[in-house]
Amino acid sequence: MEKWNKYLSLLGLHDSEITVYLNVLKSGPSPVQDIAKETKLSRVTVYSAIGELTKQGLMTSVEKGKKQVYAAEPPERIVSLADTKMNSLKTIMHEIKDNIDELKLVQSGDKPIVKMFEGLEAFGAIQEDVLSQEKNINLVCEFGNLDEIEQVYPYEKGVRETFFKKLSKMKMKRNLIFLSKEKKEKYTEDNKTIKFLNNDHQFYGDIFFYNDTIWLSSFKSKQISVMIKSKEIKDTLQAAFDLLWESLA
Repeated sequence: MEKWNKYLSLLGLHDSEITVYLNVLKSGPSPVQDIAKETKLSRVTVYSAIGELTKQGLMTSVEKGKKQVYAAEPPERIVSLADTKMNSLKTIMHEIKDNIDELKLVQSGDKPIVKMFEGLEAFGAIQEDVLSQEKNINLVCEFGNLDEIEQVYPYEKGVRETFFKKLSKMKMKRNLIFLSKEKKEKYTEDNKTIKFLNNDHQFYGDIFFYNDTIWLSSFKSKQISVMIKSKEIKDTLQAAFDLLWESLA
């Protein structure tokens, strides 16, 4: 009978209701006290189960002498109940499909993950995150003030050199836009393309992004970097970057 416990449960019956129905189906019409004794359920629980089963059309009450007894409806009634449930679910499914857009309007996106880093810790965190995703990054974009970056991290001192050598060996494309007075880069790698802008704007930082991750850095006095993980924010930033990229020679 274990499979019938499963079937009836799938139809929405509770354990006590299943126990009462199957017991009365087997033993025949019975008063509450006998059902309670056979099922080892309290009378209150049995009355509650009978009430729900009656609503489902699986039990009825009959008079037997001076006693009120309860009888289980034939098993075919289970098929009828299943059909009713199925038709109801089909109706609900159609209504859900017709109204799903209404629910989407109130859906809130995933909350971005935000972390802050300072100084060398910031540059180290960026390196660690990028290198840990080596096989999953296809495109890295960067918009930054190259003059400010080189003041904080001179290429010759090896901090950036080591990182960029590792990047150059990774199978990714790198699109970089730099503000720079000289408009030239001191290092070259095969997997990157650089475009330059005049360094006549009050922009003292760097924006570095890939996949669902954005790094916003400021180099005014000391480096402060904020890491944001959010696909929606990254996609918005990517769209703005692409427009600027396409407008530059």
